[in-house]
This record gives sequence, C-alpha cells and structure tokens, in this order.
Amino acid sequence: MIFFDFGGTLVRTGFGAPGGSSLPATLWSRVLREHRLPDHAAAVLSARAHADREFAGKIYEYVGRVDEYWRRYDDRVLQLLGLTGDLTAFRADLEAAFWRASLGEPFPETAGVLAALAGRGDELGVISNHNDAILRILAHHDLARWFRTVTYSQEAGAEKPDGRVFRLALRRAHASPDEAVHVGDSWEADVVGARAAGIFPVWVDRTGVAGSRDATTVRDLSDLVPWLGSGVGGR
Repeated sequence: MIFFDFGGTLVRTGFGAPGGSSLPATLWSRVLREHRLPDHAAAVLSARAHADREFAGKIYEYVGRVDEYWRRYDDRVLQLLGLTGDLTAFRADLEAAFWRASLGEPFPETAGVLAALAGRGDELGVISNHNDAILRILAHHDLARWFRTVTYSQEAGAEKPDGRVFRLALRRAHASPDEAVHVGDSWEADVVGARAAGIFPVWVDRTGVAGSRDATTVRDLSDLVPWLGSGVGGR
C-alpha cells in the first residue's frame, strides 16, 4: 500500500509555498479592495487571528460540512471588521478566491507516476492534513480515480504527525504498517509521523535540503517507480 501526502507532494499549492501562511490574509485584503471595502492589512490580520483562536479545533466538528464551517468563520471575520450590509457578492468572490488557491496544480510527473504505480498493481491512497474539500480537489484534477482510499485530518480529528491519521488510513486500506509506504514532503508530518506509526517513509525533497538526514529520499515522484521496481520496497 503506497500512501501519498497531498500538498507539496502530489500538488503544488499556494498555501504550501514559502510565505504561504500569509496567503489567506492577502486574499482577504485583495477581495475587500476589489469590492471597495476597507482593506487595512493590520485590521484583517487582527480579525483573522481573533477568529482563528475562537474557531481552534472546531473544524473537526464539520466533517462533510466544511463549506458551512468556512461560512461561519468568514461571518465572524466580517463582524470583527465591522462590515455590514449586503455582502453576498463579496462572500462569493472570497469563496472563489480561496477555492482557486486551494486547487493548486499537480506537479508535472504526478499523473504519470500514479498511472505507472497503479499499472504495476500497487494500491494507492492519500493521507493529508486537509478537510473534506480534498475530495473535490482530487476529482477536479482527475486524480481521484487512482486512489483506493483518501484519509484526511479533519475526519481523523488530528493532524499529522499524530498517529491517529495514519491508523485511520491503515484501517481503511485493510493494511498493516509493515505493508505500507508513505510518501510526503514534510519531515515532521510525513517522515517522523509515518515512522512513529510503523510505516516506512519516503521523503520528497524537491529543494535538495536533505543533507545528512536519515531517510529514503527522492527529488520528485518520478524517482519512486525505479526505486520500487528495484525490489527493495523500502525494506
């Protein structure tokens, strides 16, 4: 069973890029400006930080209802910004902006590698720190067809490297840890997390910063096919 992380591994997303943590506030300010609403950066950052504290952990209560969660979150930010009136068009444009940013773009080798591994008879799955929107995103990129299972942190009630996400994925795939490999780009979430769960990790180090870190490492997903075909299988 070969599990894959999503953002930074299968798909390049704006949220995972350097400086990606500031992207949500940037999107808010841009859409506010487009609608000729006050877009003071400090106020947006403060309102979002306040909402983040209030909503901490609540997304786990909205499995299957992530759009409702974000509507409630956005309502709170607007309230904190003191914005009232008919904001229907603003809300629609804000949702569209975040949807486009969350889609990202599959890495050039992604589709071909998944097809090759599936053609070998490997079972494929996803383990991601994400919410149920990941199901729509995978379908949008025509990647969903390659995966027998998709497991994400929102439904597990915890984020990688927490073992609950990995254990849920294994149960869903009817696989034991020693029958699985997990491929991901985050050292802590994917390598450390998989190892703690007893799953063999493969680190995708696209930037070449691996140095002397002790892990099986590939520069991109295309290196997986010859590595698995060599018969080592990570064991």
